[in-house]
Amino acid sequence: MGYCVLIFLIGITGCSPEEPISEIKNFKAETAENFIAATLKISSGVTNHESGNYTISDFEDLSEENCSITEFGLVFFGYFQDFLQDPYFDFNLMNYYLDLHQKYVTHYRGENYFGENGEYNQLAQKRIRELTMFWNLRREIIVNGQHTASLDDLQILADMIESFDNSIRNREEAYNKAASLLKINALSSNLPESPYFALDAFTKANGLLVIGDGLIESIAAIGVDDEIVFTAIIAHEWWHQAQYEYSTNWNESQGLSKPEASRFIELEADFAAAYFMTHKRGATYNWKRIEDFFKLSFNIGDCLPQSNTHHGTPEQRLNAARLGYELVDIAQKKGFVLSPEEVHSFFIKNLERVY
Repeated sequence: MGYCVLIFLIGITGCSPEEPISEIKNFKAETAENFIAATLKISSGVTNHESGNYTISDFEDLSEENCSITEFGLVFFGYFQDFLQDPYFDFNLMNYYLDLHQKYVTHYRGENYFGENGEYNQLAQKRIRELTMFWNLRREIIVNGQHTASLDDLQILADMIESFDNSIRNREEAYNKAASLLKINALSSNLPESPYFALDAFTKANGLLVIGDGLIESIAAIGVDDEIVFTAIIAHEWWHQAQYEYSTNWNESQGLSKPEASRFIELEADFAAAYFMTHKRGATYNWKRIEDFFKLSFNIGDCLPQSNTHHGTPEQRLNAARLGYELVDIAQKKGFVLSPEEVHSFFIKNLERVY
């Protein structure tokens, strides 16, 4: 298992445990046209590819569920349009940066900050304390922030290159390559400033959680409060740690196809996140604020039910969040918190209300 919270575009959303947040990052784009086609699933009959003049009308129905692009998907579409219109944007360098950055945040251990300028530091500390007490898991959890600025910092970029670029033999070569890349960055308006370069949100079995600034910014761009976004991401990812801890006993996803198993795992994390966010001993969000979470949940659904990292359609993710909200009313007794086992059992018994 391994997840990534909410993320997304026509099928790109958080990832299940151990999976990178977006399938896009796993392919090598040799041309801008191939990149767009692989990412946005544009129909074969689209015209004007050479000019990069893609429009939403270029999209065909993407799934058996007739699910359509959300506001969040439109945010992604804007990033890709920006890439195509940037004369200095390099798709091969994009893939190189994405690979380096994901490896770096996975292995980094040290001081952390959250938000471009640390604006979520206090919120992060608060939520980490609350989630630790709320779920009472028997594991150490480490939360790393991911920042586009890291790819524009000579020291950090050289560290990444030296550590993860197998073609580099020593520190001097790493510095030289980093310096050369910074010159390209200076020419491009998207390398690495685009939120796409800090879009990760995933969980590892060793207790690691990663939250990218770009993901927070991208979801906030559709009108969801940024603190709700941060809380939803960390709460969703935290539940994946519960899934790791109880993996021996929680075996309902065994025997399912990879897409079905991924959907089950991710929708349960949405459900558990909503339970934490609305509980009086959790984030204590009221109805007005939880409506933002419902909007977020719908928007990060994906339309790729055959994908091995399918996270549920927009409607299913919304249903899961609503079910978690309802559980608080159904089970709350003077602030009593249900155990992870009880929360899991409730989700299983009410799965038909999600699907």
